[in-house]
Amino acid sequence: MSIAPSKSPVDPRSQPTRARAGAAAPSAPQIDPVRVLRQNTWRLLASVVVGVGLGGVAHVVSDFVYPLYSDTVLFELQVSPEEVTDVIARDERTEESVERLGQTEAQRMVSRELLLKAMNHRDIEQTKWSEWYLDDSGRFVAEDAVDDLEDELSASHRRRTNYVALSWSTHVASDLPVVLNRIAETYIATRKAADDEKFEANRGTFAKQLGDLDSQLTSLGKEISKFVTDNNMTSTNEERNEMLLAVEDTARRLGETKSLLTLAASRKSQTEAKMEGRLEPSPDDIRTAEEDPQVQRANSSLQEMRVALETYRKKFGENHSALRGMERQVGAAEIERDAVLDQILKRNLNADFKTFADQVESYTGLLEKFEKDLAAMTVRLKDFTANLSTVDELKERRERLLEARAKQLDVLANLDQLKAREDARAVSVARRAQTPREKSFPQLKYMLPAGGVLGLAIFTAFIFIRELLDTRVRYATDLTCVPGLRLLGSIPDLSEDPLGPKKVERVVREAPKSVVAELSRQIAGQILKACAQGSVKTVGCLSGLPQAGTTSFITNLADSMAASGRKVLVVDANFRRSHLAAAMGTEPDARGLGDVLRGAITAGDAIRPAGGDVDIIPAGTPDSRVFELLNTPALDAFLQEVSARYDIVLVDLPPVVVAGDALAVANKVDGTVLVVRAFQEQRGLVSRVVAQLGDVRGQFLGAVLNRPINTAGGYLRKNYEAMAGYAGK
Repeated sequence: MSIAPSKSPVDPRSQPTRARAGAAAPSAPQIDPVRVLRQNTWRLLASVVVGVGLGGVAHVVSDFVYPLYSDTVLFELQVSPEEVTDVIARDERTEESVERLGQTEAQRMVSRELLLKAMNHRDIEQTKWSEWYLDDSGRFVAEDAVDDLEDELSASHRRRTNYVALSWSTHVASDLPVVLNRIAETYIATRKAADDEKFEANRGTFAKQLGDLDSQLTSLGKEISKFVTDNNMTSTNEERNEMLLAVEDTARRLGETKSLLTLAASRKSQTEAKMEGRLEPSPDDIRTAEEDPQVQRANSSLQEMRVALETYRKKFGENHSALRGMERQVGAAEIERDAVLDQILKRNLNADFKTFADQVESYTGLLEKFEKDLAAMTVRLKDFTANLSTVDELKERRERLLEARAKQLDVLANLDQLKAREDARAVSVARRAQTPREKSFPQLKYMLPAGGVLGLAIFTAFIFIRELLDTRVRYATDLTCVPGLRLLGSIPDLSEDPLGPKKVERVVREAPKSVVAELSRQIAGQILKACAQGSVKTVGCLSGLPQAGTTSFITNLADSMAASGRKVLVVDANFRRSHLAAAMGTEPDARGLGDVLRGAITAGDAIRPAGGDVDIIPAGTPDSRVFELLNTPALDAFLQEVSARYDIVLVDLPPVVVAGDALAVANKVDGTVLVVRAFQEQRGLVSRVVAQLGDVRGQFLGAVLNRPINTAGGYLRKNYEAMAGYAGK
C-alpha cells in the first residue's frame, strides 16, 4: 500500500527559523598562540639552528666582502679659569649648557669646511681609503671623500659627561687613526686659531712678550710630561705604602681561601662518593655511627639475645626447637642492627655532605669577594700613581704662572697668561684614535645570535601568517567564528581515542566505554534537548562536502538515542552514495525509501531491524533511487507517517555542495544537523551552508565537528585520556 500525499494545514514548524538576505561573512578566527607554538616547537628550534647557521655564513661572507673597523676620538669640554691665579677651574655649568656646547662642537667637527681642510692634508692620500676617490688622472678628490664622510662620521655629546665623541668606520684598520686623528688635529687647530684670534684682538703692543711667555710655558709643560713618561715616576708616600700593604694582605687572604675551598670541595666529593656507593665508609664513619644511641641499643639487645642463645644451647641441646627459634631471633636482631647502622651511616653522611657543601658555598663567595677587592685595590693603586703625576705637573705649572703674574702688571698681561694655559682651551683631545685590533663588523658573538633571533622571528611570523590565511575548519574555535552556528560538540578521530576502538560505525553499541562513544552520547543529549524544546521529530543530517562522516555519525546518534529509551528510525536519503545500510549491518540494495516514494511498497514493508530499538529504511533498490522523488509530496507523506510511529526519525542526506536534493529534504524535515569534517571544509563554505539551512523549514539544531586531530595543541587529548581512564575504572 503506497502512501498518498495529503494536504494538511500549514505546520507552524514549517516556517523558517529565520530569514537571511545572504550568508554572513565569518568573523576572524581566534588563534591560540600557545597551541600554534606547541605544534611547531621542533620547527621553531630548527629555525633557530638554521638562523644560527645562516648567521655564521653571513659572518663569513661579510668578513670577506664587507669588513669594518671602528674607533673613536674623545674630546673634553674643559672649564676655562676665570682668573690667571686659579689653579683648578670650578665647573659651575649646568648640564643643559654643557650638552648644548657639546652638540655645537660636534657639529663643528663634521662641518664640510673643516672636513675639506682635513682631507687636503698629504697623509690622507697615503691611505687605502683615499683610493676610492681618485679621478681619471689619479688625483685624490677631497670633495668626493667629504661627501661620504658627512654620511659616515658620527659626532655626538655623551650625556652626563664633558666628552664629545667622533667615530668612524672603514674597511682598512690602518686608515682609521690617520683619518680620525687628522680630523681631530684639524679641528683642534681650527678651534685654537679661533681662540687665538679673539686673544689677538686684545694683545696689541704686548704680542711679542706674551708670545714668548706662551712658548716658554708650552715648552715647560712638554718637558714635564716627557720627563714623567720617560722616567716612569711613581709615588712612595705613606698613602701608597698603605695601599700596597692592603693589596698584599688581600692576596694572602685570597690564597688561604683557595686552600680552604679546595679542602672543603675534596671532602664534599669524598662524602658524595660514599653516599653514592662509589667509596666505602671509613672506619671513623663506622665508629661514629656505632656510637649512636640507636645502634648501641640495637647492639645491647643483640648481645642479650646471644647470651640467651647460649643459655638455650646449654639447657636444651643443639636440636631443640626452642634453640632454633632463638637462633632465628638472633639473626633477625643482627639484620635489624645492620639496618639501623646503615641508616645512621647515611644520616651522618648526609649531614657531612651538607656541612661541606655549605663550606664550599661560603668559601666560594669569600673567594669572589677577595678577588673583586684585589682587582679594585690594584686599579686604585695605578690610578693613584697617575693622578699624583698629574697633580705634580699642575703644581709646577702654578708656580710658573705665579712667576709670570708677578711680571705682568696690567689686565692685558693677565689675559695673555690665561691664553698660555692649556686648560684655558674650551676643547682638548682626551683620547686619540688608534689602530683597532679587532673588527667592529662582523663579529661572531653578534652575528650568530642575530641570525638565530632573525630565523626564529621570520619562521614565527610565517606560521602565524599561515595560521591566519588558512580558512579551513580545523578546531572547534574555528566554528565559533561562523555567525548563527551553534557547536554541538566534536568527535575525535579514532587515533585520538586512548581505548582504540576498531571502527567508528556504531561505536556507541560496540565500544560503549570509548571516548568517541562518550562524546557521541553527549552530542545526542544536546540534540534530544533541542528536539524536545522545538517539537522536532524528524532530523536531517548532512554535510557540506563528501567524506565528512555523516553516515557514521548517524549510526552512533541513533544508538545513543535508542539507549535512552526512545524508538529510533534511520532513513537513508542519500541516493548517490548509499552507505547507511551497510554501516547498520543490513542489506544495502534491499527495497527502501526509493521504492516507497515510487509507490511500489509501503513504509512498513521497507523497515528493517538494525539492533535494539533502532530500525532502518535503506535507500532502496538501485533502479528506484531517483533524485527527483526527494522533492515530491510523497516524501512529506512518508515523513508524516514514520514520525507518527517513532519517537525520532534520523535522515541521512547527501552533501549540500554536490547534491541539490539535500536542501530539498532539509526543507521537509523538522530539524537539521550539519556535520563538518575537520581539515577539509572551509569556514566560508560552512557559513554559506549555515545560512542556507537557516532559510529552510527545518530548524537548524547546530553543527558537529568530526575528526579533529591533535586538537588545540594537545589540550583536549588530556581530556580524552582522563575520560578513558575514568571509564576504565
